[in-house]
Amino acid sequence: MDMRAILAGIAIGLLAVPVFPHDRDPPETQRAQERLEREQDRAAQRAEERAARFERDRSRIEEREVREPAKAAEDLAKLEADRAEDEAKAAEDAEKAEADYEKELADEAEDELEDAAELAEQSDDSLERGSSVEIRDIADGERAEHDERGYPVRRGEVFALDVPEAVLVQIQRSGYRIIERTRLEAVDRDLLRLAAPSGTSATLARDRLRELAPGATVDVVHYYGMDLTAGRKPHKPRERTMPTRANESFSVGVIDTAVLSHQALAKARIIPWSEGATPQAQARHGTAVASLLASAGRPTIYSANIFRGPVDRPYTSAEVIAAALEWTLLQSAPVINMSLAGPRNAILDRLIRDAVKAGKVVVAAAGNGGPTAPPSYPAAVPGVIAVTAVDKDRRVYRLAQRGRHIAVASYGVDVLAAEAGGNLARFTGTSFATPVVSAWLGRCRATGADASACRLQLRKAAKDLGAQGFDETYGFGLIE
Repeated sequence: MDMRAILAGIAIGLLAVPVFPHDRDPPETQRAQERLEREQDRAAQRAEERAARFERDRSRIEEREVREPAKAAEDLAKLEADRAEDEAKAAEDAEKAEADYEKELADEAEDELEDAAELAEQSDDSLERGSSVEIRDIADGERAEHDERGYPVRRGEVFALDVPEAVLVQIQRSGYRIIERTRLEAVDRDLLRLAAPSGTSATLARDRLRELAPGATVDVVHYYGMDLTAGRKPHKPRERTMPTRANESFSVGVIDTAVLSHQALAKARIIPWSEGATPQAQARHGTAVASLLASAGRPTIYSANIFRGPVDRPYTSAEVIAAALEWTLLQSAPVINMSLAGPRNAILDRLIRDAVKAGKVVVAAAGNGGPTAPPSYPAAVPGVIAVTAVDKDRRVYRLAQRGRHIAVASYGVDVLAAEAGGNLARFTGTSFATPVVSAWLGRCRATGADASACRLQLRKAAKDLGAQGFDETYGFGLIE
């Protein structure tokens, strides 16, 4: 059985997998066939043009044959040689197009199977996918508790913003113990980490603390993973270098994993957060995101690594994100890129709103929990620009989350980006669409425009996709 027959069988099998009502685009195998046919049409047109050009050139040479027989013979021989070379090159191109087609079919069929398997898992618990189910087991090594929605939280700990001194005395008398007190200069707030009274769960300690300090912002310390934004596994590309589309200088803060040096970052200036520089820091995700920023110009990237834990399941926590956000704000980065997703947290909500109020533009990945998943945060925090992903044909990524909070879309399916090991790879996920928008906004801010003006320009620049006007799949449209 040849490759086409095998792939046809795979494609037929995929039709049996339940899909969402909005997934009505042509099968990927059909799209690959259409691309091959377009390439073949272009090749036929080029062949006709070459044949016509050959006939014109030969006629001109033959007109000179009587006057200059030797020169005409030499020119005819060269013309024939050039024609043979052109035909050989055309045959080589046709063979390559066919090989690319076969590989594309194989890659797309594999991707379809992987995505279909992920979607099939949503059958009975689709409303849970993209929420607590995805990250319930992270930070198991820290003996995490779980809140009422099933999200992992730090055991026996809460944190709060702006607790009055008089109230703090009462809180300590109630059994709470101060673990750490941090002054957040960038937003003019005090952050307290508190150990819960003995024998009290984190969620109960949070509820009691809200009663004791009604004017403060209080919450548990949530854990966050990368599963909701990382998308499917990257794969090896044919390309060896990343193109640079612009040369403007701009600044962006990146709250992500660490960023390693890479050829694709040669024009970027990387300034790392010292507190995030751990010996075993994860770097694949952040390096890819940084390279996408670098492909848009000459950025200064304030890189705040917030993740720790195992390579296959890195995680972070809300107080680390808060500290990274504070550092990024102190660097005066006008745009902050956050390619992470997880539960809503009152402390992070407040700090992100503070950043937006202070004139910063916060851009966040919409998340890859699937079309029916609930909104992920920080993308859904009011004021944040939530970015979804589309493929090269401007179709929404099938696992991208949807909702009224989606602002714009950009390319985030099979995008070329840097691998932490020094090579390149093709990445998929809303994480990798987000830096395209962050770079766009960074360049806008570099012109001297304020956050409000750049937001308005972003909306005007978006190319409408999907339903006319704003919609919950593409937001206002595509940013390129």
